[in-house]
Amino acid sequence: MKLNSLIIDDDASFRVLLRKMVEKHDSLSLSGMAGNGEQAMELLRSKNIDLVFLDVQMPDMSGFDVLDAVKNIDPTQVIITSGSSAHGIKAFDYGITDYLVKPFTQERFDEAIGRVLRNAGRNQYTTTLINRILGKVLLYIHTRDIQDYRPVPSRESKLGYIYPMLTPNLDFRREEKALDILDMAEQEGFLTSSYLDSFYTCNNCYNSYLLFRETCPNCQSSDVESEEQIHHFPCAYVGPISDFQNSSDPTALDCPKCERTLKHIGVDYDKPSIIFTCNRCDHVFQNPVVKAKCNVCNSDMQVENLLKKNLKSYQLTSLGRDAALGKVIIDLNEFDDMVDVIDKEYFQRLLSKEIERKKEASFDSTIASIQLENISAIYEGIGNQKSKKLVREIFDLVNSEINRSDEVVFQSMVTIWLLITEKGVREATPVVQRIEKRIKELVDDNFDDFSLTLSKTIKPVVSNKTASEQLQELNKILLESP
Repeated sequence: MKLNSLIIDDDASFRVLLRKMVEKHDSLSLSGMAGNGEQAMELLRSKNIDLVFLDVQMPDMSGFDVLDAVKNIDPTQVIITSGSSAHGIKAFDYGITDYLVKPFTQERFDEAIGRVLRNAGRNQYTTTLINRILGKVLLYIHTRDIQDYRPVPSRESKLGYIYPMLTPNLDFRREEKALDILDMAEQEGFLTSSYLDSFYTCNNCYNSYLLFRETCPNCQSSDVESEEQIHHFPCAYVGPISDFQNSSDPTALDCPKCERTLKHIGVDYDKPSIIFTCNRCDHVFQNPVVKAKCNVCNSDMQVENLLKKNLKSYQLTSLGRDAALGKVIIDLNEFDDMVDVIDKEYFQRLLSKEIERKKEASFDSTIASIQLENISAIYEGIGNQKSKKLVREIFDLVNSEINRSDEVVFQSMVTIWLLITEKGVREATPVVQRIEKRIKELVDDNFDDFSLTLSKTIKPVVSNKTASEQLQELNKILLESP
């Protein structure tokens, strides 16, 4: 397969020279030439380009302006062709494949194309977003000879930090994935790391722009006032400091019980605690609930439900260097860690096979649906990541209660589907009831002041209806049940 190539250079004589080199190469096909940035952008947007030869200094737009304008066109590879090596460091920051200084030899041209072809072969396996981004990061670290790849503080970043070359290549809504990509790269042996610090983010949108405040445990209002509590040793009176303050002398403290003046803290009195008063409900308490409010999504959560993130510095391994040079394939998995739990299509395929089995033999099977009716209240409080963890715990629990021939999936975060093979409704009902009981115990035991409500529907698998029809009926019955 030939790579579609585009030449962008304002020097007409050099375009002719480079065209001849491209046309002579068996692996390249010339798709067009542009003499300025505007023409280049039009060609890049209208044609399927695999490789760009790009000049840096042009009259209307620089080569870097072109790269900025079309940065979302992937996986196009870029070879910079410049009359000077002065732009090399900046160019490699853009994740280019190679940098050729004019005039260059045929041998140097072939070397650059060899690198392009290695990358192209690798990209047959690594076309996912995280693999392309990681490839750019590894190349960035290698070409700049970075010994310690560290995060940089940034007020504009979602996390408050950015990793150069990595974070800018992610959409703002997915910036937290930078940490996941680096963790996966370390697990695969491309990087090693050293711990730097920790920080906390919103459990819903992963933003670190949080406001912390003390709230009333009775009504959750943050409109609370605090006051020191005083214990007077001689008469054993304990009360808020306002009880002791003298209106004529604000600095003096007089005991309201024995009327003595308090003089020396630690000798005739101490301050054992702080008293809080809620201005909304007048509740008086000593232990406020510390909550964090996200200034981006407005989620309001207890601080123990925040997500802890670790900041690390990274060092490139020999395997990482090989990956940066295209000698090793980068093939990381995408981020969906719930694919084996929430999989309606998989369950429907299994049910279809069970229906076909029933057509061939006489036996009973059962499908069931369990609705976790009020569990969304927990999800709202603990956020996305911990909600997924809870769903997986429920999934693993249900799997431990069924036979190996049975199947379970989550249709959604609140609905569980079960296929119980070779058991009729009568035999399957106790199994479903036991599962309900175990789920309720798991949730209620781990979340104070919460009682999980469940409902279920159980139906026989029939051979005269499709899997889709039977699942639709199952959901319909569940929704119509009181």
